[in-house]
Amino acid sequence: MLTIRKWSPGGSFETGAGATARAVALGIFDGVHLGHRAVISKATGVETPEGMLRAAVFTFSQSPWALPKDSAWELLSPAQKIKALESLGVEEMLLADFEQIRDMSPAAFVAEVLDASLHAKRVCCGFNYRFGKNGAGDAALLARLCGERGIEAVTVPPVEVDGRPVSASRIRRLIEAGEVKEAARLLGRPFTLDFNVVGGQKLGRLLGTPTINQPLPAHFVRPRFGVYASSVEVDGRVTHGVTNIGVRPTVGADAPLAETWIADFTGDLYGKAVPVSLVQFLRPEQKFESVEELQRQILRDGREARRAVLGDSAAGIRAVLFDFDDTLQDRSRAFDKFTAFFMDKYFPHLSGEEKARRGIEMRERNNGGYVNYIDYFASLVESWRWEGAPEVGDLYREFQFRFPECSTLFPETKEVLTELRRRGFLLGIVTNGPSIQQNRKLDVAGLRPFVDLCMVSGDEQVHKPDPEIFRRAASRLGVACGSCLYVGDHPVNDIEGAAAAGMRPVYINAARRDFHPDNVIEIHSLRELLDVV
Repeated sequence: MLTIRKWSPGGSFETGAGATARAVALGIFDGVHLGHRAVISKATGVETPEGMLRAAVFTFSQSPWALPKDSAWELLSPAQKIKALESLGVEEMLLADFEQIRDMSPAAFVAEVLDASLHAKRVCCGFNYRFGKNGAGDAALLARLCGERGIEAVTVPPVEVDGRPVSASRIRRLIEAGEVKEAARLLGRPFTLDFNVVGGQKLGRLLGTPTINQPLPAHFVRPRFGVYASSVEVDGRVTHGVTNIGVRPTVGADAPLAETWIADFTGDLYGKAVPVSLVQFLRPEQKFESVEELQRQILRDGREARRAVLGDSAAGIRAVLFDFDDTLQDRSRAFDKFTAFFMDKYFPHLSGEEKARRGIEMRERNNGGYVNYIDYFASLVESWRWEGAPEVGDLYREFQFRFPECSTLFPETKEVLTELRRRGFLLGIVTNGPSIQQNRKLDVAGLRPFVDLCMVSGDEQVHKPDPEIFRRAASRLGVACGSCLYVGDHPVNDIEGAAAAGMRPVYINAARRDFHPDNVIEIHSLRELLDVV
Protein backbone atom coordinates (compact mmCIF):
# COMPACT_ATOMS: atom_id res chain seq x y z
CA MET A 1 0.00 0.00 0.00
CA LEU A 2 1.40 3.36 -1.06
CA THR A 3 1.60 6.07 1.60
CA ILE A 4 1.42 9.71 0.49
CA ARG A 5 3.17 12.21 2.76
CA LYS A 6 3.80 15.94 2.58
CA TRP A 7 7.36 17.17 3.05
CA SER A 8 8.07 20.41 4.87
CA PRO A 9 11.39 22.19 5.62
CA GLY A 10 13.05 21.01 8.78
CA GLY A 11 10.86 17.94 8.98
CA SER A 12 12.25 14.48 9.49
CA PHE A 13 10.44 11.37 8.37
CA GLU A 14 10.70 8.34 10.53
CA THR A 15 11.42 5.35 8.40
CA GLY A 16 8.85 2.95 9.82
CA ALA A 17 9.09 -0.55 11.20
CA GLY A 18 11.41 -2.90 9.36
CA ALA A 19 13.07 -0.23 7.25
CA THR A 20 16.33 1.34 8.35
CA ALA A 21 16.47 4.04 5.67
CA ARG A 22 15.17 5.03 2.25
CA ALA A 23 16.03 4.56 -1.37
CA VAL A 24 14.66 7.65 -3.08
CA ALA A 25 13.80 8.22 -6.74
CA LEU A 26 13.99 11.90 -7.69
CA GLY A 27 11.95 13.49 -10.46
CA ILE A 28 8.65 14.97 -11.57
CA PHE A 29 7.17 11.61 -12.60
CA ASP A 30 4.28 13.31 -14.34
CA GLY A 31 3.68 10.33 -16.60
CA VAL A 32 5.41 7.37 -14.93
CA HIS A 33 6.50 6.54 -18.47
CA LEU A 34 9.15 4.04 -19.57
CA GLY A 35 12.00 6.39 -18.63
CA HIS A 36 10.48 7.12 -15.23
CA ARG A 37 9.98 3.41 -14.61
CA ALA A 38 13.68 2.80 -15.21
CA VAL A 39 14.60 5.40 -12.57
CA ILE A 40 12.04 4.24 -10.01
CA SER A 41 12.97 0.56 -10.39
CA LYS A 42 16.49 1.39 -9.16
CA ALA A 43 14.96 2.61 -5.90
CA THR A 44 12.82 -0.47 -5.22
CA GLY A 45 13.93 -3.75 -3.74
CA VAL A 46 17.26 -2.28 -2.60
CA GLU A 47 18.89 -4.44 0.05
CA THR A 48 21.63 -3.48 2.51
CA PRO A 49 23.28 -5.47 5.31
CA GLU A 50 20.82 -3.78 7.68
CA GLY A 51 17.79 -4.75 5.65
CA MET A 52 15.74 -3.67 2.64
CA LEU A 53 15.52 0.07 2.09
CA ARG A 54 12.13 1.72 2.10
CA ALA A 55 11.28 2.62 -1.53
CA ALA A 56 10.16 6.21 -2.01
CA VAL A 57 9.70 8.82 -4.71
CA PHE A 58 10.32 12.48 -3.94
CA THR A 59 8.38 14.76 -6.23
CA PHE A 60 6.28 17.90 -6.31
CA SER A 61 2.68 18.62 -5.48
CA GLN A 62 2.42 21.18 -8.29
CA SER A 63 4.11 22.27 -11.50
CA PRO A 64 7.84 22.88 -10.91
CA TRP A 65 9.98 25.65 -12.34
CA ALA A 66 10.61 23.80 -15.59
CA LEU A 67 6.94 24.06 -16.58
CA PRO A 68 4.61 27.07 -16.79
CA LYS A 69 2.38 27.41 -13.77
CA ASP A 70 -0.82 27.25 -15.78
CA SER A 71 0.28 24.62 -18.29
CA ALA A 72 -1.58 21.41 -18.97
CA TRP A 73 1.19 19.00 -18.09
CA GLU A 74 -0.08 15.98 -16.15
CA LEU A 75 -0.20 12.75 -18.17
CA LEU A 76 -2.21 10.63 -15.75
CA SER A 77 -4.73 11.08 -12.98
CA PRO A 78 -3.74 10.90 -9.28
CA ALA A 79 -5.39 7.48 -9.03
CA GLN A 80 -3.46 6.24 -12.08
CA LYS A 81 -0.19 7.56 -10.66
CA ILE A 82 -0.74 5.76 -7.35
CA LYS A 83 -1.54 2.51 -9.17
CA ALA A 84 1.54 2.83 -11.40
CA LEU A 85 3.85 3.52 -8.45
CA GLU A 86 2.41 0.63 -6.43
CA SER A 87 3.00 -1.73 -9.36
CA LEU A 88 6.69 -0.79 -9.19
CA GLY A 89 6.94 -1.55 -5.47
CA VAL A 90 7.03 2.07 -4.26
CA GLU A 91 6.00 2.38 -0.62
CA GLU A 92 5.97 6.17 -0.18
CA MET A 93 5.25 9.19 -2.36
CA LEU A 94 6.78 12.24 -0.69
CA LEU A 95 5.31 15.48 -1.98
CA ALA A 96 7.12 18.78 -1.69
CA ASP A 97 5.89 22.30 -2.37
CA PHE A 98 8.29 23.51 -5.04
CA GLU A 99 8.28 27.05 -3.62
CA GLN A 100 9.74 25.70 -0.37
CA ILE A 101 12.86 24.29 -2.04
CA ARG A 102 13.31 26.31 -5.23
CA ASP A 103 15.92 28.62 -3.66
CA MET A 104 17.94 25.85 -2.01
CA SER A 105 21.49 25.40 -3.24
CA PRO A 106 22.37 21.92 -4.52
CA ALA A 107 24.46 21.30 -1.39
CA ALA A 108 21.62 22.38 0.91
CA PHE A 109 19.14 20.13 -0.91
CA VAL A 110 21.36 17.09 -0.43
CA ALA A 111 22.19 17.93 3.19
CA GLU A 112 18.80 19.10 4.45
CA VAL A 113 16.36 17.13 2.33
CA LEU A 114 18.00 13.89 1.23
CA ASP A 115 20.23 13.29 4.24
CA ALA A 116 18.71 14.93 7.32
CA SER A 117 15.02 14.69 6.40
CA LEU A 118 14.64 11.59 4.21
CA HIS A 119 17.51 9.50 5.64
CA ALA A 120 18.37 8.45 2.09
CA LYS A 121 20.98 5.75 1.61
CA ARG A 122 20.46 5.57 -2.16
CA VAL A 123 19.12 8.23 -4.53
CA CYS A 124 18.22 7.58 -8.16
CA CYS A 125 17.68 10.06 -10.95
CA GLY A 126 17.55 10.31 -14.72
CA PHE A 127 20.49 11.34 -16.88
CA ASN A 128 19.02 14.83 -17.36
CA TYR A 129 18.02 15.50 -13.74
CA ARG A 130 18.43 19.10 -12.50
CA PHE A 131 18.10 20.36 -8.93
CA GLY A 132 18.92 23.30 -6.71
CA LYS A 133 18.32 27.00 -7.29
CA ASN A 134 17.85 27.79 -10.99
CA GLY A 135 18.55 24.13 -11.77
CA ALA A 136 22.24 24.63 -10.99
CA GLY A 137 22.86 20.98 -10.05
CA ASP A 138 23.00 18.03 -12.42
CA ALA A 139 23.35 14.27 -12.00
CA ALA A 140 27.15 14.47 -11.74
CA LEU A 141 26.99 17.06 -8.95
CA LEU A 142 24.33 15.03 -7.17
CA ALA A 143 26.62 11.99 -7.20
CA ARG A 144 29.53 14.01 -5.78
CA LEU A 145 27.50 15.68 -3.02
CA CYS A 146 25.82 12.42 -2.06
CA GLY A 147 29.14 10.57 -2.05
CA GLU A 148 30.50 13.04 0.51
CA ARG A 149 27.66 11.99 2.83
CA GLY A 150 27.86 8.27 2.22
CA ILE A 151 24.75 8.21 0.03
CA GLU A 152 24.87 6.04 -3.07
CA ALA A 153 23.76 7.94 -6.18
CA VAL A 154 22.52 6.08 -9.28
CA THR A 155 22.15 7.87 -12.60
CA VAL A 156 19.91 6.03 -15.07
CA PRO A 157 20.66 6.39 -18.80
CA PRO A 158 17.85 7.29 -21.21
CA VAL A 159 15.33 4.68 -22.30
CA GLU A 160 15.02 4.89 -26.07
CA VAL A 161 12.14 3.99 -28.34
CA ASP A 162 12.74 4.22 -32.09
CA GLY A 163 16.20 5.60 -31.42
CA ARG A 164 15.04 8.60 -29.37
CA PRO A 165 14.85 9.08 -25.58
CA VAL A 166 11.46 8.70 -23.96
CA SER A 167 10.44 11.94 -22.26
CA ALA A 168 7.28 13.53 -20.91
CA SER A 169 7.60 16.41 -23.38
CA ARG A 170 7.79 13.97 -26.31
CA ILE A 171 4.67 12.18 -25.04
CA ARG A 172 2.81 15.47 -24.55
CA ARG A 173 3.54 16.53 -28.12
CA LEU A 174 2.19 13.22 -29.42
CA ILE A 175 -1.01 13.50 -27.37
CA GLU A 176 -1.53 17.12 -28.37
CA ALA A 177 -1.21 15.98 -31.99
CA GLY A 178 -3.71 13.13 -31.52
CA GLU A 179 -1.00 10.46 -31.91
CA VAL A 180 -2.31 8.40 -29.02
CA LYS A 181 -1.01 5.01 -30.21
CA GLU A 182 2.56 6.30 -30.26
CA ALA A 183 2.06 7.99 -26.90
CA ALA A 184 0.89 4.67 -25.44
CA ARG A 185 4.13 2.97 -26.56
CA LEU A 186 6.20 5.53 -24.67
CA LEU A 187 3.95 5.52 -21.62
CA GLY A 188 4.00 1.73 -21.46
CA ARG A 189 0.21 1.72 -21.16
CA PRO A 190 -2.80 3.18 -23.00
CA PHE A 191 -3.34 6.91 -22.66
CA THR A 192 -6.38 6.90 -20.39
CA LEU A 193 -8.80 9.49 -19.05
CA ASP A 194 -9.77 8.27 -15.59
CA PHE A 195 -11.99 10.99 -14.16
CA ASN A 196 -15.34 11.18 -12.43
CA VAL A 197 -18.47 11.35 -14.55
CA VAL A 198 -20.54 14.50 -14.07
CA GLY A 199 -24.04 15.47 -15.10
CA GLY A 200 -24.55 17.12 -18.47
CA GLN A 201 -27.36 18.53 -20.56
CA LYS A 202 -28.78 15.02 -21.13
CA LEU A 203 -29.12 15.97 -24.78
CA GLY A 204 -27.55 12.70 -25.93
CA ARG A 205 -30.15 10.72 -24.00
CA LEU A 206 -32.94 12.64 -25.70
CA LEU A 207 -31.32 11.95 -29.07
CA GLY A 208 -30.99 8.25 -28.34
CA THR A 209 -27.21 8.44 -28.03
CA PRO A 210 -26.53 8.89 -24.29
CA THR A 211 -23.01 9.88 -23.30
CA ILE A 212 -20.89 10.36 -20.19
CA ASN A 213 -19.14 13.65 -19.46
CA GLN A 214 -15.70 13.90 -17.84
CA PRO A 215 -14.25 17.40 -17.38
CA LEU A 216 -10.48 17.54 -17.93
CA PRO A 217 -8.65 18.88 -14.85
CA ALA A 218 -6.90 22.21 -15.31
CA HIS A 219 -3.37 20.78 -15.36
CA PHE A 220 -4.12 17.63 -17.37
CA VAL A 221 -2.61 17.41 -20.86
CA ARG A 222 -4.95 18.49 -23.66
CA PRO A 223 -5.37 15.86 -26.37
CA ARG A 224 -5.97 17.20 -29.85
CA PHE A 225 -9.57 18.41 -29.98
CA GLY A 226 -11.63 16.00 -31.99
CA VAL A 227 -13.27 12.59 -32.02
CA TYR A 228 -11.48 9.41 -30.97
CA ALA A 229 -12.22 5.72 -31.04
CA SER A 230 -11.95 4.68 -27.41
CA SER A 231 -11.86 1.64 -25.19
CA VAL A 232 -14.07 2.01 -22.11
CA GLU A 233 -14.03 -0.08 -18.95
CA VAL A 234 -17.38 -0.37 -17.18
CA ASP A 235 -17.92 -2.71 -14.24
CA GLY A 236 -14.87 -4.80 -15.06
CA ARG A 237 -15.62 -5.25 -18.74
CA VAL A 238 -14.18 -3.39 -21.70
CA THR A 239 -16.21 -2.22 -24.68
CA HIS A 240 -15.68 0.27 -27.49
CA GLY A 241 -16.78 3.89 -27.46
CA VAL A 242 -16.56 7.26 -29.20
CA THR A 243 -14.97 10.10 -27.28
CA ASN A 244 -15.16 13.76 -28.22
CA ILE A 245 -12.44 15.92 -26.73
CA GLY A 246 -13.09 19.65 -26.84
CA VAL A 247 -15.78 22.23 -26.21
CA ARG A 248 -18.65 20.66 -28.21
CA PRO A 249 -19.11 23.47 -30.78
CA THR A 250 -22.61 22.33 -31.74
CA VAL A 251 -24.15 22.52 -28.25
CA GLY A 252 -21.39 24.30 -26.34
CA ALA A 253 -19.29 23.60 -23.25
CA ASP A 254 -17.73 25.94 -20.69
CA ALA A 255 -14.38 24.12 -20.51
CA PRO A 256 -12.55 21.25 -22.24
CA LEU A 257 -14.52 18.07 -21.78
CA ALA A 258 -14.32 14.41 -22.67
CA GLU A 259 -17.74 13.23 -23.80
CA THR A 260 -17.99 9.50 -24.50
CA TRP A 261 -20.68 7.39 -26.10
CA ILE A 262 -20.39 3.79 -24.86
CA ALA A 263 -21.56 0.96 -27.08
CA ASP A 264 -24.29 -1.31 -25.76
CA PHE A 265 -24.49 0.37 -22.36
CA THR A 266 -27.35 1.87 -20.46
CA GLY A 267 -27.11 2.89 -16.85
CA ASP A 268 -26.05 5.54 -14.38
CA LEU A 269 -22.32 6.23 -14.03
CA TYR A 270 -22.57 9.63 -12.31
CA GLY A 271 -19.89 10.16 -9.71
CA LYS A 272 -17.87 7.12 -10.82
CA ALA A 273 -14.36 7.20 -12.26
CA VAL A 274 -14.64 5.51 -15.66
CA PRO A 275 -11.37 4.64 -17.48
CA VAL A 276 -11.60 5.79 -21.10
CA SER A 277 -8.54 4.88 -23.19
CA LEU A 278 -8.07 6.81 -26.43
CA VAL A 279 -7.25 4.31 -29.18
CA GLN A 280 -7.27 6.25 -32.44
CA PHE A 281 -7.99 9.78 -33.66
CA LEU A 282 -10.95 9.73 -36.07
CA ARG A 283 -11.69 13.33 -37.07
CA PRO A 284 -11.38 16.94 -35.88
CA GLU A 285 -14.09 18.50 -33.75
CA GLN A 286 -16.69 20.27 -35.88
CA LYS A 287 -19.90 22.25 -35.58
CA PHE A 288 -23.08 20.83 -37.11
CA GLU A 289 -26.08 22.77 -38.37
CA SER A 290 -28.50 20.85 -36.15
CA VAL A 291 -28.50 18.41 -33.24
CA GLU A 292 -30.11 15.85 -35.57
CA GLU A 293 -27.10 16.04 -37.86
CA LEU A 294 -24.90 15.67 -34.79
CA GLN A 295 -26.82 12.54 -33.80
CA ARG A 296 -26.32 10.97 -37.23
CA GLN A 297 -22.61 11.76 -37.06
CA ILE A 298 -22.32 10.19 -33.60
CA LEU A 299 -23.77 6.96 -34.98
CA ARG A 300 -21.38 7.06 -37.94
CA ASP A 301 -18.50 7.67 -35.53
CA GLY A 302 -19.69 4.69 -33.50
CA ARG A 303 -19.42 2.39 -36.52
CA GLU A 304 -15.97 3.78 -37.32
CA ALA A 305 -14.89 3.40 -33.70
CA ARG A 306 -16.07 -0.19 -33.65
CA ARG A 307 -13.85 -0.90 -36.65
CA ALA A 308 -10.94 0.95 -35.04
CA VAL A 309 -11.25 -0.72 -31.64
CA LEU A 310 -12.57 -4.14 -32.55
CA GLY A 311 -11.16 -4.27 -36.05
CA ASP A 312 -12.17 -6.71 -38.74
CA SER A 313 -11.26 -10.31 -38.08
CA ALA A 314 -11.48 -11.00 -41.77
CA ALA A 315 -8.55 -8.68 -42.33
CA GLY A 316 -6.09 -11.34 -41.15
CA ILE A 317 -3.63 -11.26 -38.28
CA ARG A 318 -2.90 -7.72 -37.09
CA ALA A 319 -1.47 -8.37 -33.62
CA VAL A 320 0.63 -11.01 -31.89
CA LEU A 321 0.32 -11.34 -28.12
CA PHE A 322 2.51 -13.39 -25.82
CA ASP A 323 2.58 -14.99 -22.43
CA PHE A 324 5.80 -14.14 -20.56
CA ASP A 325 7.12 -17.03 -18.45
CA ASP A 326 8.22 -20.04 -20.52
CA THR A 327 7.24 -18.16 -23.67
CA LEU A 328 9.44 -15.07 -23.86
CA GLN A 329 11.45 -15.96 -20.77
CA ASP A 330 13.21 -19.23 -19.90
CA ARG A 331 11.66 -19.42 -16.44
CA SER A 332 13.54 -22.58 -15.46
CA ARG A 333 16.91 -20.90 -15.97
CA ALA A 334 15.69 -17.77 -14.19
CA PHE A 335 14.48 -19.80 -11.21
CA ASP A 336 17.78 -21.70 -11.03
CA LYS A 337 19.55 -18.33 -10.76
CA PHE A 338 17.25 -17.40 -7.89
CA THR A 339 17.82 -20.66 -6.03
CA ALA A 340 21.59 -20.16 -6.34
CA PHE A 341 21.25 -16.65 -4.90
CA PHE A 342 18.98 -17.96 -2.12
CA MET A 343 21.36 -20.75 -1.13
CA ASP A 344 24.41 -18.48 -1.11
CA LYS A 345 22.63 -15.88 1.00
CA TYR A 346 21.00 -18.08 3.63
CA PHE A 347 23.10 -21.25 3.61
CA PRO A 348 26.68 -20.28 2.71
CA HIS A 349 28.04 -22.96 5.06
CA LEU A 350 26.41 -25.87 3.21
CA SER A 351 28.32 -28.05 0.80
CA GLY A 352 27.84 -27.57 -2.92
CA GLU A 353 26.08 -30.94 -3.07
CA GLU A 354 23.57 -29.98 -0.35
CA LYS A 355 22.93 -26.59 -1.95
CA ALA A 356 22.19 -28.35 -5.24
CA ARG A 357 19.83 -30.79 -3.52
CA ARG A 358 17.89 -28.00 -1.84
CA GLY A 359 17.81 -26.04 -5.09
CA ILE A 360 16.15 -29.00 -6.79
CA GLU A 361 13.64 -29.20 -3.95
CA MET A 362 12.86 -25.50 -4.32
CA ARG A 363 12.25 -25.95 -8.03
CA GLU A 364 10.06 -29.04 -7.62
CA ARG A 365 7.95 -27.52 -4.86
CA ASN A 366 7.58 -24.33 -6.92
CA ASN A 367 5.57 -26.14 -9.63
CA GLY A 368 6.44 -23.61 -12.30
CA GLY A 369 5.14 -20.75 -10.13
CA TYR A 370 1.63 -22.13 -9.67
CA VAL A 371 1.78 -22.06 -5.86
CA ASN A 372 0.71 -19.98 -2.88
CA TYR A 373 4.06 -18.42 -1.98
CA ILE A 374 3.36 -18.03 1.72
CA ASP A 375 2.63 -21.76 1.89
CA TYR A 376 5.59 -22.44 -0.40
CA PHE A 377 8.16 -20.75 1.81
CA ALA A 378 6.52 -22.17 4.95
CA SER A 379 6.95 -25.68 3.51
CA LEU A 380 10.65 -25.04 2.85
CA VAL A 381 11.20 -23.79 6.40
CA GLU A 382 9.51 -26.90 7.76
CA SER A 383 11.24 -29.35 5.40
CA TRP A 384 14.71 -27.98 6.20
CA ARG A 385 13.99 -27.53 9.90
CA TRP A 386 15.35 -24.06 9.36
CA GLU A 387 16.17 -22.56 12.74
CA GLY A 388 16.17 -18.79 12.88
CA ALA A 389 14.48 -18.53 9.49
CA PRO A 390 13.07 -15.13 8.48
CA GLU A 391 9.32 -14.67 8.56
CA VAL A 392 7.75 -16.36 5.53
CA GLY A 393 6.17 -13.01 4.58
CA ASP A 394 9.63 -11.46 4.45
CA LEU A 395 10.90 -14.34 2.30
CA TYR A 396 8.03 -13.82 -0.13
CA ARG A 397 8.66 -10.05 -0.26
CA GLU A 398 12.29 -10.74 -1.07
CA PHE A 399 11.23 -13.19 -3.79
CA GLN A 400 9.01 -10.51 -5.38
CA PHE A 401 12.05 -8.28 -5.89
CA ARG A 402 14.93 -10.75 -6.30
CA PHE A 403 13.38 -13.25 -8.68
CA PRO A 404 12.70 -10.63 -11.38
CA GLU A 405 16.36 -9.66 -11.24
CA CYS A 406 17.11 -13.19 -12.44
CA SER A 407 14.97 -12.76 -15.57
CA THR A 408 16.44 -14.72 -18.49
CA LEU A 409 14.93 -14.22 -21.91
CA PHE A 410 15.18 -16.91 -24.55
CA PRO A 411 18.09 -15.93 -26.84
CA GLU A 412 15.83 -15.16 -29.80
CA THR A 413 13.13 -13.19 -27.93
CA LYS A 414 14.13 -9.63 -28.81
CA GLU A 415 15.17 -10.65 -32.32
CA VAL A 416 11.74 -12.17 -33.00
CA LEU A 417 9.86 -9.20 -31.52
CA THR A 418 11.93 -6.82 -33.64
CA GLU A 419 11.20 -8.80 -36.79
CA LEU A 420 7.47 -8.99 -36.05
CA ARG A 421 7.33 -5.23 -35.58
CA ARG A 422 9.24 -4.78 -38.85
CA ARG A 423 6.52 -6.84 -40.53
CA GLY A 424 3.91 -4.41 -39.21
CA PHE A 425 2.30 -6.39 -36.39
CA LEU A 426 1.10 -4.84 -33.16
CA LEU A 427 2.68 -6.63 -30.19
CA GLY A 428 1.54 -7.25 -26.64
CA ILE A 429 2.26 -9.27 -23.50
CA VAL A 430 -0.48 -10.68 -21.26
CA THR A 431 0.85 -12.39 -18.16
CA ASN A 432 -0.63 -13.77 -14.96
CA GLY A 433 0.91 -12.94 -11.62
CA PRO A 434 1.24 -10.39 -8.82
CA SER A 435 1.59 -6.80 -9.97
CA ILE A 436 4.99 -5.94 -8.46
CA GLN A 437 6.67 -9.19 -9.45
CA GLN A 438 5.47 -9.38 -13.05
CA ASN A 439 5.89 -5.69 -13.77
CA ARG A 440 9.41 -5.84 -12.39
CA LYS A 441 10.18 -8.84 -14.61
CA LEU A 442 9.08 -6.90 -17.67
CA ASP A 443 11.16 -3.89 -16.64
CA VAL A 444 14.29 -5.90 -15.86
CA ALA A 445 13.94 -7.90 -19.07
CA GLY A 446 13.77 -4.63 -21.02
CA LEU A 447 10.80 -5.72 -23.11
CA ARG A 448 8.49 -2.71 -22.82
CA PRO A 449 10.13 -0.72 -25.66
CA PHE A 450 9.63 -3.73 -27.96
CA VAL A 451 5.85 -4.03 -27.53
CA ASP A 452 2.72 -1.90 -27.70
CA LEU A 453 1.04 -3.28 -24.61
CA CYS A 454 1.99 -5.01 -21.35
CA MET A 455 -0.88 -6.38 -19.28
CA VAL A 456 -0.41 -7.95 -15.85
CA SER A 457 -3.34 -9.79 -14.31
CA GLY A 458 -2.53 -8.40 -10.86
CA ASP A 459 -3.19 -4.89 -12.23
CA GLU A 460 -6.35 -5.86 -14.07
CA GLN A 461 -8.02 -7.94 -11.35
CA VAL A 462 -8.85 -10.51 -14.00
CA HIS A 463 -6.67 -13.52 -14.79
CA LYS A 464 -6.08 -15.96 -17.59
CA PRO A 465 -7.90 -18.13 -18.68
CA ASP A 466 -10.80 -15.67 -18.23
CA PRO A 467 -11.53 -14.52 -21.81
CA GLU A 468 -12.06 -10.96 -20.53
CA ILE A 469 -8.34 -10.31 -20.09
CA PHE A 470 -7.69 -11.34 -23.70
CA ARG A 471 -10.59 -9.21 -24.96
CA ARG A 472 -9.32 -6.30 -22.89
CA ALA A 473 -5.84 -6.59 -24.41
CA ALA A 474 -7.20 -6.68 -27.96
CA SER A 475 -9.45 -3.70 -27.30
CA ARG A 476 -6.58 -1.58 -26.00
CA LEU A 477 -4.55 -2.45 -29.07
CA GLY A 478 -7.48 -1.53 -31.30
CA VAL A 479 -7.88 -4.90 -32.98
CA ALA A 480 -10.42 -7.69 -33.07
CA CYS A 481 -9.73 -10.82 -31.04
CA GLY A 482 -10.07 -12.76 -34.27
CA SER A 483 -7.17 -10.76 -35.69
CA CYS A 484 -4.84 -11.77 -32.85
CA LEU A 485 -2.43 -14.64 -32.44
CA TYR A 486 -1.76 -15.55 -28.84
CA VAL A 487 1.45 -17.44 -28.08
CA GLY A 488 1.72 -19.28 -24.79
CA ASP A 489 2.82 -22.47 -23.08
CA HIS A 490 -0.01 -23.28 -20.67
CA PRO A 491 -2.73 -25.58 -22.04
CA VAL A 492 -5.52 -23.94 -20.04
CA ASN A 493 -4.46 -20.39 -19.14
CA ASP A 494 -3.03 -19.62 -22.57
CA ILE A 495 -4.44 -21.99 -25.16
CA GLU A 496 -8.00 -22.49 -23.90
CA GLY A 497 -8.28 -18.92 -22.61
CA ALA A 498 -7.17 -17.32 -25.87
CA ALA A 499 -9.40 -19.63 -27.93
CA ALA A 500 -12.42 -18.83 -25.75
CA ALA A 501 -11.83 -15.11 -26.44
CA GLY A 502 -11.77 -15.75 -30.18
CA MET A 503 -8.01 -15.44 -30.64
CA ARG A 504 -5.92 -17.91 -32.58
CA PRO A 505 -3.70 -19.73 -30.08
CA VAL A 506 -0.19 -20.91 -30.81
CA TYR A 507 1.23 -23.45 -28.38
CA ILE A 508 4.93 -22.99 -27.68
CA ASN A 509 6.45 -26.20 -26.37
CA ALA A 510 10.07 -25.25 -25.75
CA ALA A 511 10.31 -27.86 -22.97
CA ARG A 512 9.09 -30.62 -25.34
CA ARG A 513 6.20 -31.61 -23.07
CA ASP A 514 4.07 -34.61 -23.92
CA PHE A 515 0.95 -32.45 -24.16
CA HIS A 516 -0.08 -31.62 -27.75
CA PRO A 517 -3.41 -29.75 -28.10
CA ASP A 518 -5.66 -30.69 -30.98
CA ASN A 519 -6.16 -28.28 -33.87
CA VAL A 520 -3.63 -25.79 -32.46
CA ILE A 521 -0.39 -24.76 -34.11
CA GLU A 522 2.57 -26.02 -32.07
CA ILE A 523 6.06 -24.54 -32.18
CA HIS A 524 9.20 -25.37 -30.22
CA SER A 525 10.92 -22.00 -30.31
CA LEU A 526 9.95 -18.39 -30.87
CA ARG A 527 11.93 -18.35 -34.10
CA GLU A 528 9.51 -20.89 -35.57
CA LEU A 529 6.75 -18.32 -35.06
CA LEU A 530 8.18 -16.31 -37.94
CA ASP A 531 7.15 -19.15 -40.26
CA VAL A 532 3.59 -19.05 -38.91
CA VAL A 533 2.65 -15.38 -39.35
